[in-house]
Amino acid sequence: MLQIIFGVLMGASLLYGMIRGQGEAVAGAMLSAAGEGVKTALSMAGGFAFFCGMIGILRRAGAMEWLAGKAAPMLKILMGRDVPSDALEYVAGNLCANLLGMGNAATPLGMEAARRLARGEQAGNALCLFLVMNAASIEILPTSVISLRAAAGSANPGAITLPTLLVTVLSAFFGILSCKIMEKKAC
Repeated sequence: MLQIIFGVLMGASLLYGMIRGQGEAVAGAMLSAAGEGVKTALSMAGGFAFFCGMIGILRRAGAMEWLAGKAAPMLKILMGRDVPSDALEYVAGNLCANLLGMGNAATPLGMEAARRLARGEQAGNALCLFLVMNAASIEILPTSVISLRAAAGSANPGAITLPTLLVTVLSAFFGILSCKIMEKKAC
């Protein structure tokens, strides 16, 4: 569906530019933006590969299990006692990867956590809470954003660190609070 929407938008832009006599400029801008997108993606690929590799090494070394064990008491209180223990490893790994700003590396862990938390056709409270925590994703070090800012030539790419931490803590707090309120209302 998105391909159709983007195709229509690009076609309409090109057509509008041609009608106004600026078709060449619009086509040039489209090609230039596509080239910049590829360049930005390639400049971020190294950091993404590094952090995905680190997650793989940590998982094989048993660090994810250890982390899940340390985080399990808090996660069980937060998510409920009926959360499958095998899901906690992936939940903890996802939250820690997000904490370090490795959102792209956290995605496979989050997908596996969601699969293990799913209960049939309907999402349970634990899955809903996990999805909210994943979306809010408290970030101490927003590595993806810092990498993107550095690739764009920012003079101070790390300046986003404190504002990101504050906003993500607030969004996580209010997201968890909202989930707990909705959980109480559903009972």
